[in-house]
Amino acid sequence: TPSFAQPACLMASQIWKWMPLDRKTLIVEDTVHRKFKVTLYGICPNLDFNVGAAFISRGNSQLDCLRAGDMVVHRGYAAGNQCPIRSVQLYTPAMQKADEAAAAAAKTQDSY
Repeated sequence: TPSFAQPACLMASQIWKWMPLDRKTLIVEDTVHRKFKVTLYGICPNLDFNVGAAFISRGNSQLDCLRAGDMVVHRGYAAGNQCPIRSVQLYTPAMQKADEAAAAAAKTQDSY
C-alpha cells in the first residue's frame, strides 16, 4: 500500500515561537510543537536578539510550506532586515543533540 504521509511542513500561519541558534539559523516551533531548523543564506544581523520577526512565504496562501527563497523579516536591523531562507527541515532530537554538543565544544575552545 502506498504511504500518504505528508512531509513535515512549516506553515507561516502556524508558527508558535522561534529562537536563534546562531546568526544564520533559527529553531522554529509550530502550533503542534514540532521543531524546524530554518537555515538562512547568510548572516542575518541582530537576529540573535530575538526581536519580533515575520516569516514571509512566496506561496499562494498561509497554508503553503515555508521553503528556500522565502523570507524572515525582523525589526532588529534598520536596513536589509529581509533574510532569505536557504532550507527548512524537521529538527530531530538527534540534530538538537549534535547542535548542543557543537555549542559546548565551541564554548570549551573559547575559554582557552
